[in-house]
Amino acid sequence: MLKKVCNKGEIPIAAIIFHGDDVVSKAYTTEKKEGRYLVHAEIQAILEMDKERYSFKTRKELQLFVNLEPCMMCFGAAIHSFIGEVYYFFESPTDGGAAWAEKTWYDNHKDSVFKLPKIYKGILSEESKKIFKNFLDISPRDGYYDWVKTLI
Repeated sequence: MLKKVCNKGEIPIAAIIFHGDDVVSKAYTTEKKEGRYLVHAEIQAILEMDKERYSFKTRKELQLFVNLEPCMMCFGAAIHSFIGEVYYFFESPTDGGAAWAEKTWYDNHKDSVFKLPKIYKGILSEESKKIFKNFLDISPRDGYYDWVKTLI
C-alpha cells in the first residue's frame, strides 16, 4: 500500500488499529490529495475507529501501529481516544510526540483520566526507512521532500 501512496505523491505514512487479531481501521496520510494538513494517517484511523463507539475497556485493548512516530497531534489523539498501545517503526526527530510524552507525561498528568499508552518503537524500522527513501527518489523537491529528508 505505501508504495502506491508514494507513487501518488503522498508522504508514505500509514496507520492501522487492531483489536486482538481484528483490523478495526486503517488509513494513510492524504495531505496532497485533499490539500489539507490535518489528514494524518493516525487521525484518520482514529476517527474511523471512533465511529464504532467502543467502550472504554475495549479502547484500552486497541493497538495503533504506524510506520513513523506519531506527531504530537496524533499521539494526543491516541491518548484522548484511550488507545492502550502504540507501536511505531522509527523515530521522527523533528516532531515526534511519543518521545516527548514519555519524557514529560508522568510529571504533569498524575491525576488525569487520560493515561499514556504503552509505547513500542523500532519494529520494522529499516523496512519503513526504505519506503521513505523511495519517496525521496520519486518525489519533487518541495516541502514534503525536505521534511522526509530530515527523517532519513
